[in-house]
Amino acid sequence: MQLTRSVHIVASGDAGFSLTNAFDCTAYLVDGGGECALIDAGMGVEPEQILRGIRTAGFSPERVTRILLTHGHGDHAGGAAALSQACGAQVYAMEPAADFVSRGDIAALSLEKAIAAGVYEPGYTFRPCPVLPIADGQRIPVGCLTLTAVSSPGHSAGHCCYCLEEDGRRILFAGDVIQCGGRIALQAIWDCDLQQYMHTLYRLAELHPDALLPGHGCVALQRGWLHLDKARAVLDTLALPKNSIGE
Repeated sequence: MQLTRSVHIVASGDAGFSLTNAFDCTAYLVDGGGECALIDAGMGVEPEQILRGIRTAGFSPERVTRILLTHGHGDHAGGAAALSQACGAQVYAMEPAADFVSRGDIAALSLEKAIAAGVYEPGYTFRPCPVLPIADGQRIPVGCLTLTAVSSPGHSAGHCCYCLEEDGRRILFAGDVIQCGGRIALQAIWDCDLQQYMHTLYRLAELHPDALLPGHGCVALQRGWLHLDKARAVLDTLALPKNSIGE
């Protein structure tokens, strides 16, 4: 599913467009010409569906040289091991998520709690893989394009958004920090931090993105800033934006 000149959706579960495994996040392919990057990697339960999505978009998996994780939760990072092996790609994430994924630390990733809550299917296992840590503001080349890492903790430790400048427009890959409608994703897990979350929402609102591409739900190809402004306006009243968890 092509969204812009260089961005395609290649995976999405039932909290999005129901293209691949039901529990997958929405994963995006960024086409930089000579090489491509994936933003997030899905659950890893049926990685062949994501590989098929890459091919359907018109690309061979071997063109994917980088897999950029927004955070370490299973629906976003669980497929990194299989996809990095299939594509020959390097995986990147911000610390401490990079460490959690590389070690397969199920406690740090709140995996058992997520399975018990029905977020993932019983028996789900998380495959660790090597991950290169990235820093806030780091520029990551993808062919003729550049993605910029934006530290965005709150939903989880080490959460990272990515900004892409394309044809004079700013595209924000938002992971689980913000969804369309100004909704957020607060969870009862150890590393979901409300104070950090509020700081992140204010920071992302200042980026004023033209397009907002979240990890779940619909996308906003125009006026992406409206959804961040909506969340910020609620925070300004000392209330919390609507929470997507438990809906």
